[in-house]
Amino acid sequence: MSKIQLSPQHIQVLSKVLKFVPTPTSINTVNTIVNCEKSLFSVPTIIKNAAISEISTFIQTWKKPKQYNMNKDEIKLLNEIRAIEDIIIVQADKGGKIVVMDKIDYITKVEEKLNDENIYEQVKNDPTPKIKEEISKEVTKLLNQNKITLNTKYYLTSNEDLPKIRGQPKLHNANIPIRIVTCSKNTITSPISQYVFRFIKELRSTLKGVVNNTFNFVKEISNLDIDQNDKLASLDIQDLYTNIPVTKAVDITIKKLVELNMSQNSIITKTDIKDLLYLSLKNSYFQFNGKYHKQKKGLPMGNTLSPILVDIYMDHYLTEHLHDVNQNNKIWRYVDDILIITKMNEQELNVYVKKLNDIRGSIHFTHEYEQDDKINFLDTTLIRFNKQNQIKIKIRWFRKETASHRLLNYGSCHGKSIKTNIVKNMATRIIQTTGDAEEQKEDLFKLKKMLLNSNYPLHEIEKLIKQACENINSTSIKSNTTNQNINYSLCLPYVPGLEVLKRKLEKKLKIKLYFAYPNKTQSYFNKSMK
Repeated sequence: MSKIQLSPQHIQVLSKVLKFVPTPTSINTVNTIVNCEKSLFSVPTIIKNAAISEISTFIQTWKKPKQYNMNKDEIKLLNEIRAIEDIIIVQADKGGKIVVMDKIDYITKVEEKLNDENIYEQVKNDPTPKIKEEISKEVTKLLNQNKITLNTKYYLTSNEDLPKIRGQPKLHNANIPIRIVTCSKNTITSPISQYVFRFIKELRSTLKGVVNNTFNFVKEISNLDIDQNDKLASLDIQDLYTNIPVTKAVDITIKKLVELNMSQNSIITKTDIKDLLYLSLKNSYFQFNGKYHKQKKGLPMGNTLSPILVDIYMDHYLTEHLHDVNQNNKIWRYVDDILIITKMNEQELNVYVKKLNDIRGSIHFTHEYEQDDKINFLDTTLIRFNKQNQIKIKIRWFRKETASHRLLNYGSCHGKSIKTNIVKNMATRIIQTTGDAEEQKEDLFKLKKMLLNSNYPLHEIEKLIKQACENINSTSIKSNTTNQNINYSLCLPYVPGLEVLKRKLEKKLKIKLYFAYPNKTQSYFNKSMK
């Protein structure tokens, strides 16, 4: 997409993808301990101190790795790319491909979105002091009412950074528009979002037809008997996040909490939850290109709360308005993608979707109708076929043409378990999705090619795929005791050897340790964009 042509050598080093992590050569001790203090704010002091002691010992005894996963030529090439000020390097909206854009085109496309006055507005002054004041007022009220501890107050007011945004090109759409994503992690309202999320997260289990994972979806739809005149179709909700009415979504959420008595035994009341939700969602400010903006309509894509509020609102919307298709075992939804089994022909579906789009409100749909008895949904292709005079649905693993042919590079300094799980999980998904034996072999071969492109050793690929097959075919059910009695969680930047500390914390202190990767090559580029 850029007028500036990179050399084959530059493209080759970029092919390691933006999630590649160079080998760390040091540990930021201060940041690590501060992060530990924040993460374990609600943990009993004796356990927190023991954890900090274990982490301090690990840091003191940690030795710089002898081998680095990037050679001098690769580092030189990355620095050359970084020095090109007129380009932006971003990840595509779907599929994981890397996109090189002219900086001026990227800024223009993002600002075209931000100029939509129905959704965004530019603000003159830094909104941080205003947000800090609102957070402090609400948190102090909860503290004075003895609903939170002093440690919780410190945690909820621990960050003052304003979110940034990034634009992700939609390569699968005409004219390649940009999707705006708010980078909310470790920003001023993220502790509030994470805190209040704990009180509403169980609501997701009450929603019907929401696809949480491919395996359950495949299992459910594979066993379904459908009528001879049933057809497959899909609906896509346009610009879903920015079109969710925040006030209505919050009201529906609170109503569900009350109906299910989920806040009955909590010291935090439904009013507190509502106030905290608004505190996070009504302060959707961010920076871009040196300017301050506010998202004044819809949910910010990137906020911890947004996905569950989208699911809650759309569950309500489908119940209210999609009577003709919202039937058990005939509708499935994953975020903005909806699969339906319908007796409508294509013309009738066109009329139906037009009626839906005429409903007063901001939710609008596009649609696709099956072609040659098949349709793509998520990472599957669904095919209607006749089996012994019964109409069934056959399923096969699917990847879009715009998807990258690479996965996480094997040389990246990620934990070994991450790379192992990538292979096993993808192999398992293919085996569980593609039912036909010959097609399964073809799909596993495609996966093998992707892994080879990502520098995974052939013997490692074959071993892990074999293990995935054996695990699926095994009739014995292994109980997972790893996460039993885990009471707390902590996230630390990964360095080689951290797996040893992970096992210690989990075994001795019942603290689940997650790995963060703040120094991906993605952070190497575009640092001037704020």
